[in-house]
Amino acid sequence: MACVTVWAIAADKSKEAAELRLFLIKLSGRQMRHKKEFTNPALLSGLWVFLSMLEIMDAYSQEELDSLKATAQQFLGKDV
Repeated sequence: MACVTVWAIAADKSKEAAELRLFLIKLSGRQMRHKKEFTNPALLSGLWVFLSMLEIMDAYSQEELDSLKATAQQFLGKDV
């Protein structure tokens, strides 16, 4: 199912799909070669991160996330 979804996102020519592809590539953390907009594996990686984020946002309250962010900042610095 996920591969079909990634293929559909990759094949869609709409502005919304292009914005989603850019968003997913950023979430994937992958760099694209010069003049290469995206790859299917990078889209799949970004989709996995996005779905994980959505699950976390459903599982934790805003206050709990803020508390976890503050704790992470103690260890990782203020840029978190």
